[in-house]
Amino acid sequence: MEKIAQEMYKELKDRIFPFWSKLKDEKNGGFYGYVDYDLNIDNKALKGSILNSRILWFFSAFYCLDKDEKALELAHHAYKFLRDNILDKENKGLYWMVDYIGEPADTRKHTYSQAFGIYGLAQYYKATGNEEALNIAIDLFNIIERNCRDENGYLEEFDRNWNLKENYELSEHGVISSRTMNTHLHILEAYTLLYDIWKNSNLKKSIIYLLNLFKDKIYSEDGKYLKVFFNDNWDTTIDIKSYGHDIEASWLLDRAVDVLCDEGIKNTTKKYTMEIAENILNNIYSPDGIVNEAVEGKTDLSRVWWVQAESVVGFFNAYQKTNDVRFIEASKNIWEYIKRYVIDKRDGGEWYWKVDENGKPFNMPIVEPWKCPYHNGRMCIEIIERVKGNEV
Repeated sequence: MEKIAQEMYKELKDRIFPFWSKLKDEKNGGFYGYVDYDLNIDNKALKGSILNSRILWFFSAFYCLDKDEKALELAHHAYKFLRDNILDKENKGLYWMVDYIGEPADTRKHTYSQAFGIYGLAQYYKATGNEEALNIAIDLFNIIERNCRDENGYLEEFDRNWNLKENYELSEHGVISSRTMNTHLHILEAYTLLYDIWKNSNLKKSIIYLLNLFKDKIYSEDGKYLKVFFNDNWDTTIDIKSYGHDIEASWLLDRAVDVLCDEGIKNTTKKYTMEIAENILNNIYSPDGIVNEAVEGKTDLSRVWWVQAESVVGFFNAYQKTNDVRFIEASKNIWEYIKRYVIDKRDGGEWYWKVDENGKPFNMPIVEPWKCPYHNGRMCIEIIERVKGNEV
C-alpha cells in the first residue's frame, strides 16, 4: 500500500490538481463549470454550488496534505466566490446555481447543497483558521436544522424563500421522492467534519439523530444494503440498490462515529457498515470494477468514476477494521482498474465520467455541476493519510 499511496500522490500532483487549477476563472471568480468530453472549456457555463463547494473542499484538503501554497490560493479563490456570489445574503443559504459572472441563475435551495457548503467551509477552516468561514458553516448548519428538518428526518428541495418544493434535483428514474439516502448521507458527512472543528452539543445530537435514521430507516438488515428513495414516512418509492453509495457510506458512517467518540453507537454502527462492505465484496465486487446500480432488478453495468474511487477507500477501511486480506486485495485491484480504464490519459485530461463493461469511455463531460475533484481527490488523500496513519 505504500507503493499505491505514492502512486496516488503522483496522481494528485500531476493530474488532478493541475487539471482543476487551470479551471480558475480569473475574470469572473470561481471556476469554469463545464468541460466537454473533448476537453473544451465552456467559460460561460453555469457555476453550481455543489461543484464550487467540492472544489473548495479539494483545494483546502490538498493544502492540509501538502502545504502547497498554490492550493491555498485556489482555496481562497473558491471561498470568496461562495461567500460573495453563491450565498444568499437576504434569505440565507446557498443558491443551486449562478451564472458565469456569479449572478443567481437558479435560486432554489437544496439541503444537499447546504451540506456541501458546510463540508467545503469546514475543510477550508481546517486549512486556514478563517473564523468567517466557520461562522458561515455554522449558519448553514442552523439553516438546515431550522428549515430542512421535520419530525421524521430531513426534507430536500425548497425555493429561494425556503418554501418546500418537490424534490426534482435528487430524485431519479421518473419518481419524485421526498427523502433520499444520498442527502442524509452527505448531511452526516458535512456535520461530521464540522463537529471535528466545532464541538457543539446540538450538532452532536443531530449527528446521533442521523446515525439512528440510517440504522432504523435506511439500512436494510435483510439485504445488507442502504435503501435509496423514500416518501415522507420512509416507505421506499422505487427499488434501487446503489452500490457506490453503499461502499461510500460504509466508511463515512464509520468516520462519523469515530469523530463522536461514543462507544455505544460506534459498536452498533460499525457492525452493520461491516455487513454492507461484506455484501459489496461478496456479491458485487469484481477486479473489473464496481458496477453502478440495480434499478427494479436490472443492473447498470457501467463503471462510474466516483463509484470506483469510493470502493478503494471503502474496502481499505474494511481491511483496517478486520485485517481481512480480501478487502485489501479488492482495494488494490480497483485502483489498478482505475489506472487502466478510468483515468483519462489524454494530454490535459482528468478522469472519465464512466466507462462501459469493456472499459470504453462514455462521451460525457469531464466537468459539469456533478463531476468534480471530490471523490477521486479524496480517495487519494484518504489512502495517503491512512497509509501514513494520520488524518487530513
